[in-house]
Amino acid sequence: MSWWRENRYWLAVLPVALAAMLLASSYHVRFFWYDGGLHHRVVSGREGERVSVTMDYGDDTVGATSRTFQVRLAGVGPIERYPFPDEEPAPPPDGVDAIVAHLDWRAEPDQVLANCAVSLVDDQGRRYDVDTEGVFDLCTPVGRAGPTKPGNSNGEQGLGAEGEARPPSWSTSPVFLVPHGRTISHVLVWWTTPDYVELSVS
Repeated sequence: MSWWRENRYWLAVLPVALAAMLLASSYHVRFFWYDGGLHHRVVSGREGERVSVTMDYGDDTVGATSRTFQVRLAGVGPIERYPFPDEEPAPPPDGVDAIVAHLDWRAEPDQVLANCAVSLVDDQGRRYDVDTEGVFDLCTPVGRAGPTKPGNSNGEQGLGAEGEARPPSWSTSPVFLVPHGRTISHVLVWWTTPDYVELSVS
């Protein structure tokens, strides 16, 4: 009996098994790689240009939710003193530069903008994040972050924050520690992966 005849049943199910394996593999690629990193640029802009952004981020009891805002990269550059957590600002360590990114914002007070992340990217594609220990929110005014979730207990979207409302426009200036001599090419703003906003440095 030939090998093909002996294995004809296994050969018949082989395409189905391969299809199932590829389907499972594509799920893992999306779940562990795509969704777990910054892979979807929602919008991009140049330094000095104000960009309008709407980012979807899931559903709540009312329905689909999104955040809408405008952001402008006003400039990126070195500063002499780094705001170390729980310490007085001081010069950065040897071989390291303190780099500040100046961001201007506009948004309605009901938009959920708290708990964002801001990253620098150099001309070699290396990313630098802020040491968030003891750091206030990077995208909202200190003490006036606005709402932290899209709905309230009455099922209404646009939950107002407790205390003083966030102003319609404001600025933030996160500071990064970057190895000396690196050339910063982009600033990234994001909340949940894979979506991000990319602002190029002139």
